[in-house]
Amino acid sequence: ATIGIDFLSKTMYLEDRTIRLQLWDTAGQERFRSLIPSYIRDSSVAVVVYDITNANSFHQTSKWIDDVRTERGSDVIIMLVGNKTDLSDKR
Repeated sequence: ATIGIDFLSKTMYLEDRTIRLQLWDTAGQERFRSLIPSYIRDSSVAVVVYDITNANSFHQTSKWIDDVRTERGSDVIIMLVGNKTDLSDKR
């Protein structure tokens, strides 16, 4: 479980493009929602992850997606990803 924010940054090179990947893991904690604008200001893609064993986790994704849309409009790709698929028997 994430306590606080985990961050990973990686630069990749794809053909003639430089891609900067920054992953911000807030573990869905409400206290970090106000930081979303600074996270995604120049982002092309936002990945919203939920726990498939926790229905509330899925229901909360709409708030995070709304926050991304508020900041970036339709100028961003949003990917919704269910994790913990190895625990599908706990759904």
